[in-house]
Amino acid sequence: MNKNKIVLVVDVCSNTLQMAVSVMSQYITQRLYNYPENLVAVILVGTLNTDVSLINGNVANFNNITVAKPLIPGDKSLLGLIQDLPDQYGTDNTRVDLVEGLEVAIRLFHQEKTKTHWMSENRIMLFTDEHGDFSSDPTSVATEMNGIKPQIVFKLIGPDLENSQNLSGNMRSMYEFCSVVEQGEGLSIDDALTITRLYKTKKVRQTAAFKGCLEIGGGTQFPVHIINKITPTSHQQSLKMCGSGGEAVVRDRVYHLKDENQTQIDPDCMNKGYRYGKSHIPISKVDASLMTTETEKELVLICTTKRSNIRREELCGKYAYSVIPPPTDTPGGTGMAAFATALRDLDMVAVCRYVKKADTPPKLCCLFPNVKSYCATLMMVELPFSNDIKKAEFPKLKTSPQPDQVSAIDKLIECMDLTTKPDFKASEISNPNIQRRYQCVTHRILHPEKPLPEVDISHFFSIPTFESTVSDAVKECHKHFNIKIVETKPKKRTAGEMFTTDNVDISNDIKKVKKEDISFDELLGSGVNIGTTMPVQDFKLACSKLGTQPACMMMCDVIYQLVEHQGDHITDCLWSVRACCVREGLFDLFNDFLKKAFKSETVQKICKEQALSLIHKGECGSSPISEVESECFIRGDELLQAMEEDDDDDLLDDL
Repeated sequence: MNKNKIVLVVDVCSNTLQMAVSVMSQYITQRLYNYPENLVAVILVGTLNTDVSLINGNVANFNNITVAKPLIPGDKSLLGLIQDLPDQYGTDNTRVDLVEGLEVAIRLFHQEKTKTHWMSENRIMLFTDEHGDFSSDPTSVATEMNGIKPQIVFKLIGPDLENSQNLSGNMRSMYEFCSVVEQGEGLSIDDALTITRLYKTKKVRQTAAFKGCLEIGGGTQFPVHIINKITPTSHQQSLKMCGSGGEAVVRDRVYHLKDENQTQIDPDCMNKGYRYGKSHIPISKVDASLMTTETEKELVLICTTKRSNIRREELCGKYAYSVIPPPTDTPGGTGMAAFATALRDLDMVAVCRYVKKADTPPKLCCLFPNVKSYCATLMMVELPFSNDIKKAEFPKLKTSPQPDQVSAIDKLIECMDLTTKPDFKASEISNPNIQRRYQCVTHRILHPEKPLPEVDISHFFSIPTFESTVSDAVKECHKHFNIKIVETKPKKRTAGEMFTTDNVDISNDIKKVKKEDISFDELLGSGVNIGTTMPVQDFKLACSKLGTQPACMMMCDVIYQLVEHQGDHITDCLWSVRACCVREGLFDLFNDFLKKAFKSETVQKICKEQALSLIHKGECGSSPISEVESECFIRGDELLQAMEEDDDDDLLDDL
């Protein structure tokens, strides 16, 4: 694990303590977001009291120094400690040698024995001003700092040390100390605020997404590594959900059928369902495994084409890749350099088939030559397939723009060109969405009861300033494009016209009423089908279009499908087809269907719970089924045996 060790040495006598607190808050906030495992310590220099009890060894020569926080992982209490520094130590302090605070920091590094990582880093940040006391000979401390592994990165924040020729006294000593430390640097408080104003992304080790060979035909191939050149940054979340007090939440998810009893089912018994028209098509795990495309890991050249044939709007995908040779393969690097140079000289690009790993969908990619004075590599961007491109045709303009109108728009575009603005660089713009998220979370940590701050876009990036020529160009556009707001006023009618129908043509005032619950098949007038998504509505439409008997037969087939795949709407479908058969006298059709479907446990359960049985004489006079036989069908032979016993008793009474 990458555990960086950071020690903040703060001169509480500094006149810029409040600004130093802002720098520390922003820096620590970034660290807590991206590297929560970092160890952070706070050492206060110049306090009235002395507290170095956390330091091992002889500490008699340390005075007016307080170790406020040892090297432990940071949390929100660390931010609270930093925020309270001006109130607790703003007055009545004592100036002491800042080198002693650095010695205490070095002892903390020696005491913390943790396993180092290749990206691990030791960092000391000293916050003071131009009046800070600094020893005239701090070379011994600087030498000890250079000997610690990983090497200490030292930042002196506060005094402006850029003009080294005019420095004297303590300022000169600070400058010399930063020069002696191998990774030492001095920053003014304003520069530090600018650097830490935005939240930085997490630094990760670059790894290859693909290690294989680029096949260019004819048996020629050379090894390549593909790495992500551009990756979209997303919000970093350690918890998806938490309680109002910050407690962790355990999520337990269960699945239920959409029936009256809300039957719970095991997730292993579930299948994915894909909507196909009006029906839900279940696909089992076995079917899903057979649907996958069997592919092998590869990067194969399909063809080469002119660069002008690849339009900018056809480049797609989330990432931009860099194709480089392996670091230890010199012949492979020579082959790639020759291939990239040939593409550049011919102004061509290579279209390839790219499979990242076995049994993954293949991608269509384009390789662009990236030839520099020191290297020759390839840039890879994903291309769309033919069915990914949606072409939209737009009607031609009714009138063509005049030359003066085109000139006015060209002038406006040239005036608003941001590439000429030195204070506005597109490569340095951070995502305002992510910056705002970090800003609000930090404010909620420091001020739990206060409302969130207002959005200030200047906090995220510098807003460019435009000259007066832009306003002139805008005025010229208004001059050539006379835009007016046309308000449509309703037609006024007299009271006599509103309340009379004599000799009044109201056909133009009648609005077309939108017919709801109408299917696409009804609009076409053909192709009526009963789906599993809305079977009852489709059944009613089928009855009106096809007739009752064909619709009932289709509905019975749909019920068989729902029973087989444990679908919804089985009860509603049974009741709707039964009511239709009773109304139209189709008792034979329904009774034969129910006798066959009753073999299913699902149908038996529904019939017993809903008292849904065969159509008897009481409902349809032509039915040969009596009411008693209908009840016996769903209740079994118990009712029939009871009736036979009652008949025997009546016979004995008659005798």
